Amino acid sequence: MAQLPGDPPRAGPASATDEPDTLMPGGGVAKRPLHFIVMADCSGSMKGEKMQALNYALRSMLPHLLSWENDQLQAQLLIRILAFATKPRWHLPHPTPVTDLTAQWRDLEYLPHGLTNMGPAFQAIAEVLESDRLERRALRPAILLVTDGQPTDPPGGFERGLTTLMGSAAGRSSLRLAVAVGRDANSGPLNRFRSPDTPVLVAESIDDIADRLVTASIAFSRMSEVGADRTAIAQQLLQAESVPRAGLIDDTIL
Repeated sequence: MAQLPGDPPRAGPASATDEPDTLMPGGGVAKRPLHFIVMADCSGSMKGEKMQALNYALRSMLPHLLSWENDQLQAQLLIRILAFATKPRWHLPHPTPVTDLTAQWRDLEYLPHGLTNMGPAFQAIAEVLESDRLERRALRPAILLVTDGQPTDPPGGFERGLTTLMGSAAGRSSLRLAVAVGRDANSGPLNRFRSPDTPVLVAESIDDIADRLVTASIAFSRMSEVGADRTAIAQQLLQAESVPRAGLIDDTIL
């Protein structure tokens, strides 16, 4: 797979790519797809208030993502949602514009007795990021992992899945964010998944889930801008962990 293009610009700067811009019939520049995949834990431990909070949190992200996309001249945000437990299943299998997702939202449901197997979920994401399934002009994708537990994969399963994901050019270059629901989820496996310059965000209580996902969506948008100082943004994410919950909804923290 050819090297993925760079980050999408806001108003003005050209994107870091050798490919010429594609003109639309009316004379404008066609937007380039930016795939954003949410990997949501729907195992049995997510039942009840956790799943309700996760659905609320995901819905709360959408206005922030839509606002960011509206500021972009060339990037079109396309969202997919992978629900994972013992086996992964695509809750939203097709790349969906954020504007359509707002109108078509369907809540996730937990799977009774479902385990927290992450390896097969990583492999499912790797499949949709293969070179023959991504547009030539696609921007670097982003993956958001939300989980409340440690991986429960059979021996070697987590490693095989993560190796498969990182074995693809799109997987390696993707922006990978992780939100841990509860301190127990902030573990070595999540640190192995995340991008090196992004911390694991921790939602210590159910009430924190929406704040952390909104924070993650803001970080995703800021880090996806051309010329972004991802290290500085990561430091601000770490500082956000100590901000009172009400303040996290305000994107001025980033």
